[in-house]
Formats: sequence, C-alpha cells, structure tokens
Amino acid sequence: MTMLIAAIGNPGRQYTWTRHNIGFLFVDKLLQGFSRAQFKEAHKLFSDIAKVESPQGPMVFIKPRTYVNLSGKAVSAVKEYYNIATDHILVLADDVNQPFGNVRLRQNAGGGGHKGIKSITQSLGSNDYWQMRLGIGRPQREDVELSDFVLGQFTEEEQIGIQSLFIEASALFSQWCSGTQTA
Repeated sequence: MTMLIAAIGNPGRQYTWTRHNIGFLFVDKLLQGFSRAQFKEAHKLFSDIAKVESPQGPMVFIKPRTYVNLSGKAVSAVKEYYNIATDHILVLADDVNQPFGNVRLRQNAGGGGHKGIKSITQSLGSNDYWQMRLGIGRPQREDVELSDFVLGQFTEEEQIGIQSLFIEASALFSQWCSGTQTA
C-alpha cells in the first residue's frame, strides 16, 4: 500500500530556514536517500510531490504549497488522489512543546496547538494518521511572541544541532516504514 509522507512548512524562499519549516528541511534530507527523486509541482494537489519506490512499497512525499495553517487541503487532496489509507500517512511537523532536538512519533495524537496539524485532522476527518514531531523548543525570552519564534531563523547553535535531530528522526522514519508495511 502507498505511504504518504507530508511535511509541514510555508512555501517561499524567505521561510526556508525558519523553525516552522523544519518538516520541509527534514523531508528534503529523507529524499536524498532515494536516487533521482525530485519534487515536482502538482498544482491540482496544492503540493510539490516526489514519488519513489522503496523496499517497503510506493511512497509519496509532499511539501504543501499552502501555508502551514492550511496544510490539510493539500494532504487531503493527495490522500484522495492516490487512495492512501489514513493510517499510512506520516506528517512531519515542528513542535514547540518539545525541547530542540527531541523527536516524537505517534499515531492518533492531538494537535498540541499546532494549527497545521489541526487543519490536517479537520480535512481528513480523523487523527488516525501518524505524526513525527520535531522539537524546536520555545523562545528563551518572554518578550518574544511564539509566532515570531516559529517564523524566525534557526540560531547558529540550532543549525548545528539539526544534523543530530535528523539522524534520530531518520531512524524513527525507518521504523515507521517497517511498521506501516505490516499494518
């Protein structure tokens, strides 16, 4: 059965290295593991899409062309187009409720205040999908708004730490692929 890996982030160059786009950064890293896999724009599916064949079966990777808060529109469209079961969907998202560098993989999870996750749950009509939450932490200073923080660029220290985070997240991704294959 086809698996859908949906990264959450904002389109546009100005958002590339922001904390809210850690899902996009991670999906780019994952795709490097597949030869000749490239994202191509799919207007009707509101996404950039890369399709690959893996030992676990076909995989569709997406980066929605919507903003984070409207991610559900793209995820739902791709799910329907490829006839993907909800429990074969993995959403890659930032998580301010986890310290920077922590990674958590869960199914049937709540949104934890993440508007992109909320949009996906509403669009799918279910939370039976998987979430890989990539910890970005919270602002160190109280005078920094959360929205400014998630839309802010990574610090130099965080940029260094991203590599370790992606190693751990890649291991969890491999486990998810194996588990989904037998689901």
